[in-house]
Amino acid sequence: MEHDETRIEDDPFLLAGAYALGALEGEERADAQRAHLSDPRFREAAAWWERRLAAMAEATPAFTPAPQTWAAIEARIDTIEAQDKGGGISSTALTAQQLASVSRPAGWSIAMALAGAGMAAAAISLYVAAPAPSLAPSAPSVAALPAPQLVVQLQDEEAQRRLVGRYDDRSRQLALSIAGLEAEAGQTPELWVIPEGGAPVSLGAIPETGAFARVLDQSEASLLIGGATLAVTFEEDSGVRHEAPSPPILLAGELTQV
Repeated sequence: MEHDETRIEDDPFLLAGAYALGALEGEERADAQRAHLSDPRFREAAAWWERRLAAMAEATPAFTPAPQTWAAIEARIDTIEAQDKGGGISSTALTAQQLASVSRPAGWSIAMALAGAGMAAAAISLYVAAPAPSLAPSAPSVAALPAPQLVVQLQDEEAQRRLVGRYDDRSRQLALSIAGLEAEAGQTPELWVIPEGGAPVSLGAIPETGAFARVLDQSEASLLIGGATLAVTFEEDSGVRHEAPSPPILLAGELTQV
């Protein structure tokens, strides 16, 4: 597997996109603000991103969750709290439904789910899309959107963990942007795909942080379809894929086609 070390701050075009989305904090945000004031090309790129994000937001249909959604979330939280008091889950053969019940739905995750695929696609463009060649104002028009792809965006604010992913079915390439998955000595993050109603299948170890991409084989690619779940756990760093995930589930969420 090849590890792509490219980061947002190394690409001015992606940095301008993150600035337009309001995704920067601290020193990165201050640097971007200075660039916005002093660099005309950076301002042009940020303005292009603002127009593109606005168009995508307008194109995203309104979505109102079913009334039973919030009741289901509350019931799931009650189940999690009861499991926490009882010492957790002992089974290692977790299905997609069981993964959902052990993964606490942070407020950010719920909000992103309700925001729709349009904003998720915008965030994917910022974190894992191929870098644009320059900051020239002749950047691709909003109409020139990529072919439909699968995306996933997961975050645990409390633990400061994040995973953003994009899967291109034509090239079979899975690209990830990862942060906060620092494991204890002897352990490593491992990525899982859980087909709807099926058992988890390991996609192998992933980096603790940074950008990462690899081409999946045919059997792996056949599992990555809309509605399937991606999840991350910490596993023993043995150099081989594991048969089943070990609780706790660090991050989990469904792939969405955009």
